[in-house]
Amino acid sequence: MKAKNYLTEINKQVKANHNGKVPEELVGTIRDYANAKELRDVYREEVIKHPTVVEVGSMGNTMTKQNPLCNLLYQQESLCQGYAKMLGLTAAKAAVKPEEPGNKNATSNMDEYLEATME
Repeated sequence: MKAKNYLTEINKQVKANHNGKVPEELVGTIRDYANAKELRDVYREEVIKHPTVVEVGSMGNTMTKQNPLCNLLYQQESLCQGYAKMLGLTAAKAAVKPEEPGNKNATSNMDEYLEATME
């Protein structure tokens, strides 16, 4: 059961971000994230073993196509990324926060544009 290992790993990361405790409202999300990572691993293993599949067309011709699980793997990766983001476990958390609104030192082109139109 990889989900149990993932559950332990995710709980450890969340605790580090919340002063050693896992907030009660995150328990379900953590469980779902661990299960999503386990399913992602299943898809990944299958895609690595069989990156392509051979299909027989209606006229009897054979075609080599991308494994349909590639799309599911991509969707599962996106789902995992969403869970990680919800839990604050992505690099986005480490990004620098913009300055407070109203600061004369504009931090983006939009701030500069708004400042110029207000004058």
